[in-house]
Amino acid sequence: MKLGWRITLIVLLQSVALIAMIGIKQYTLATGVPVVIKTKPIDPRSLFRGDYVRLNYSISLLSLAELGGDKHFVRGDTVYVVLHKQGEYWEALSVHHHMPKVASDQVAIKGEVQYAYGTGYTRQGQASPEATTRINVKYGVENYFVPERQGRELERPKQGETISIRLVVDRFGNAAIKAVLVNGVARYVEKVF
Repeated sequence: MKLGWRITLIVLLQSVALIAMIGIKQYTLATGVPVVIKTKPIDPRSLFRGDYVRLNYSISLLSLAELGGDKHFVRGDTVYVVLHKQGEYWEALSVHHHMPKVASDQVAIKGEVQYAYGTGYTRQGQASPEATTRINVKYGVENYFVPERQGRELERPKQGETISIRLVVDRFGNAAIKAVLVNGVARYVEKVF
């Protein structure tokens, strides 16, 4: 194969991968079930990435004793957290290793265990599965980019303001940020093409 064809093939494969990544997010935004999650925004500025808000969700740190589902997790495990609506917000109901069947008023969001806390640890410093009491989960929607010079407004809300996030979760458990809400009103909204 000549060098020109190889370069063309490499560029084509990279383009297909990029289009697939964009397509998956757009599928989630277009077909996902909207859920509103409590959050506390932190760290609004990065020298290299511009203004963004790092989000810490109410469903990020989960106490396994208070939830149904599986009880033994280690760092790096894929988890599915079943959410149900409690008033204005959606809260965790159970945690599973595999995609569970959910009722019509529930959704399962996919994440990865970042930390597993417990009373016993292995020699490598990781929590042993038998001792898991709490897990910290990352869902892939922890950063949100905002227009320049507006990140501080979200990091430090005014007295009485609440910040929440409207996520959409597709049938595979993938999540995407649909909107940033201030006092329940959409301030920043992601659009489908």
